[in-house]
Amino acid sequence: MKLSLGISCLAAVADAWTYSECAVADACATAWATEAPLCAAVNPNQSPIDIVTADPGTTTNPLVFQGLPDSATTDELRARVEINDHTWEVAWDIGDVATEKYGVQYNGKIYKLMQFHFHSPSEHTVDGKHYDLEAHMVHACYGGDANVSCTTPEPDDENLVVAIFMNVGEEDNGFLASVWPQLSELASNASAPSVVEGVANPYNFLVPPQPHDFYRYMGSTTTPSCVQNVEWFLMSTVTTLSQAQLTSYRTAITAHVGTQTLTVATIPEGVTEGWDVTKGTNNRPRQDMGNRVPQKYTQPEEVAQQQRSFMWHGLLIGVCVVAAGICCLVAFMFAGKPKEKKPASKRAIKPVKKTPPEQTPLVPPPAPPAPVPMLFTQPLQVPVTTFASPVQQMQVQQGFAPQGFAPQGFAPQGFAPQVRMVAP
Repeated sequence: MKLSLGISCLAAVADAWTYSECAVADACATAWATEAPLCAAVNPNQSPIDIVTADPGTTTNPLVFQGLPDSATTDELRARVEINDHTWEVAWDIGDVATEKYGVQYNGKIYKLMQFHFHSPSEHTVDGKHYDLEAHMVHACYGGDANVSCTTPEPDDENLVVAIFMNVGEEDNGFLASVWPQLSELASNASAPSVVEGVANPYNFLVPPQPHDFYRYMGSTTTPSCVQNVEWFLMSTVTTLSQAQLTSYRTAITAHVGTQTLTVATIPEGVTEGWDVTKGTNNRPRQDMGNRVPQKYTQPEEVAQQQRSFMWHGLLIGVCVVAAGICCLVAFMFAGKPKEKKPASKRAIKPVKKTPPEQTPLVPPPAPPAPVPMLFTQPLQVPVTTFASPVQQMQVQQGFAPQGFAPQGFAPQGFAPQVRMVAP
């Protein structure tokens, strides 16, 4: 494995050079060469260049992007945002935990993604025209097939950069939105957190969608120390970012203490209408093409369709796995949660008065007396008996009988005849 040292924007001479020295193209080359000899104009194959689309060369070797596990769902796979004197930079997979290294395969070699940074306006031009922003995804040779080696005579050789052009559109760029807030905060507060988790896969969301057509040529880094033998891949498809995202970036790099940016009154050719000339720029002037002929790669439609299907299938599988995991987690939480008692209703309920059961007496009560028939319709009169003498037999006067009285000698219950004693 080989990791590049000189391709980082934080080169050893990073604090000495500025874009202000590039106000005149020739002066830029001379000034930078005093600090980084490889930047001198006498050295061929410098970058950036202008791509002339009328008569390019051709290549049939595709650029294959790779990287697992998905950075958006793997917290261990982290990035670190960095602010230097001329741009914003994101160092990728700082813990080196990816099982399949994030990078590109080209001609049997694997180039690992090290970092990506930005320039505004674009450093490369196409038919003489700039874009509003250019992202550089910097890779270093990591390995490859058994008969492929990353060993080169120069320690900084075998570097590969994927360049992505962006113009202002109506909406935010989704990938930039995942790192722009942290970069903006760090730009205004040096002690702000710099490690970012859950950043989306840059090959799915920063790199343009299929087809992955590109222009390829050999050049150098665009900042000192101007490392040589860099393979450049300029993606043909242009993506977009919002005006707010572009403005926040240009404002921050202009206001940075010790900024190396250059403020020019002229509007770069090709940029979107509304370009603010009061904001700084950080693009190296175009270099001489020399005898180089950029090669154009056009992806066959059937290959593009297969790769699009593979990408969407992979995303769908990832979404399904995440959804299944969430469902299992929710089910586990509900299964382990104790059941809560239902709170008593606060609604007042009128108590029901219970009727005591009818008691049955042990001894039945006596039956009421039968009614006595009325035997007399008139008041009774008691007959008077007169005694002649004590010795005389008591004679009872029988001359009186009540009306309706039946037998002689009968007296109704409770009736006692009155006896009057007569003196002899």
